[in-house]
Amino acid sequence: QPTKDKFIKKVAKCIEDSFVLNFFFGVNADFIRDLAWKAADLEEDPNTALGDKDVLPHMIKVSLHQQVIYYDSSSMAQDDHWYYQKKLVEQITKITTRILPEGEGVALRFINQNVRGSSNLTLEDIVEIMDNMRPGGNSMIGTNLRSKILEPLVYSKINAKNLERPLLIFIITDGAPQGERKLELFHAILECSERLQEARYPRGSVKFMIGQIGSDPEATNFLESLRRNTDIGPEVFVTTDKLDANFAALHGNDRELDRWLIETLFSPFEEPETKKY
Repeated sequence: QPTKDKFIKKVAKCIEDSFVLNFFFGVNADFIRDLAWKAADLEEDPNTALGDKDVLPHMIKVSLHQQVIYYDSSSMAQDDHWYYQKKLVEQITKITTRILPEGEGVALRFINQNVRGSSNLTLEDIVEIMDNMRPGGNSMIGTNLRSKILEPLVYSKINAKNLERPLLIFIITDGAPQGERKLELFHAILECSERLQEARYPRGSVKFMIGQIGSDPEATNFLESLRRNTDIGPEVFVTTDKLDANFAALHGNDRELDRWLIETLFSPFEEPETKKY
């Protein structure tokens, strides 16, 4: 029990040091306690790097955010890549639910297909969805970000003043946008920051991380244009890695794989927070 109480103080300090987390978790004692106790158990687990002293604080901060995986399923036609892409999504889920309180999970949305709309999917739910997914559809990445994620998970909740946790939206894509304006994703992200401010929520209440799978040069150029865009820069992190290639290289080395994934997920929080509404 003393160790678990120590972790409650650690999580509370993490929240206190963050403008965004303090906004959301000032009164949510049950969530903090349950997450802290699971973090204490994780520190004792010798089978993963996630409990290492330099990794666990990052694990805690990532886990305090609602994880939303936004995946481009058009690449599934490439069978040689699909195995690692599927395992990547499953491993992200496994890591980000590891210390969540009971009943909490991740959200999974596809850029070009529809799946059930729960925000609290378990690892078993994710495996079932990924196993049954088929390729196809246009990559209307910005249009569907707005309709499938921002409207139901952000805007409807800030309008009702009941957004309970900040979000980390992880966009995984293998191509440039199709069927919409090239700048649609940029406009959707910028609009999100503006609407958060209008509703008196911190701008950093929704963070975006964007990663590439495959090696399509159009996708690389598209993501590079987002990386250079200073208008959305503070709330957006674009990885330079090819996610499926990195995952494949580390597959089988669980400790290094876990470490790489949590550090990747933590990347959007490396920059100083925008301390304003």
